[in-house]
Amino acid sequence: MPHRQYALIALLVWGAVNTAVAQGFPACKTLRVVIAYPAGGPTDTQGRIIAQKLGEKLAQNVVVENRGGGGTVIATAFVAKAPPDGCTLLLTAAPFAINPIVMTSLPYDTAKDLAPVTQTARFPQMLVVHPVLPVKTVSDLVRLAAVTPGGLSYASSGNLGTGHLAGELLNSMAKINLQHISYKGSAPAQPDVIAGRVPVMFDSIGSIGQHVTSGRLRAIAVTTTARSAQLPAVPTVAESGFPGYEVSAWQGFVMAGSTPKEIVARMAEEITAVLAQKEMRERFALLAAELVGGPPEQFEAFLRAEATRWSKVIRERNIKGE
Repeated sequence: MPHRQYALIALLVWGAVNTAVAQGFPACKTLRVVIAYPAGGPTDTQGRIIAQKLGEKLAQNVVVENRGGGGTVIATAFVAKAPPDGCTLLLTAAPFAINPIVMTSLPYDTAKDLAPVTQTARFPQMLVVHPVLPVKTVSDLVRLAAVTPGGLSYASSGNLGTGHLAGELLNSMAKINLQHISYKGSAPAQPDVIAGRVPVMFDSIGSIGQHVTSGRLRAIAVTTTARSAQLPAVPTVAESGFPGYEVSAWQGFVMAGSTPKEIVARMAEEITAVLAQKEMRERFALLAAELVGGPPEQFEAFLRAEATRWSKVIRERNIKGE
């Protein structure tokens, strides 16, 4: 066979293989999306929206698994040991970056066993109180906390989660001692706050805003640097006497640490493309969320900055892991 024919056959085979790889990314029977929180909470709801759209884009069957508990450690350990083939994703949040700071023994090495893929979204938080509490501003809350024997308690969706850290940052800046009550997710925490059993909570606007609108809870501040478009009359904590205060919840995907870099980068591209869809932007805008996306290096830099930022507060407040 002439050399030109060999070359042509080789070129055709190479093209067919690469086309198959491009069309079949990732090479999975099923794409598994593990969510580090229980079913029914905001992370679960938002994760399932992204998982569905990602499955459609990749033409993949997608299975969503909830592995809540342990401050995201249970789910993270599971994914750290998953095959490094790009077929298992973990949707995680703030504790992922914080756990290595506060836990002396983890069943994985965060830096080696997990690979950041992309940040999916940021969520402004809101400080709310039960309406019977004589508090309408952050200053009111600080004054009441300072004179309440044993201190006021505040609820969060979990130890080392954004709501927990938001309260500890206020404690640090205001020199008060709000008592943290940890729940296994936002969904089980909210009924106790609405009933007044725990009178204060930090939670995402998209998750708890409906209870403010209905009058069951009172919003006294948002935790971002700018006011929320959804609740423009509610001031920021920073403008309420605590300049520099800023907290946002976030979510992002990671994979097993030994996953080839090209697979991680490609998955980041695919997820970013999903987040850029008009329908996705509109759906998440209703949750007061900012969609992010971007390459793995960008998410990795964000995680390092988060760990550095919170280390000081964690040491000052003597925060411990579960």
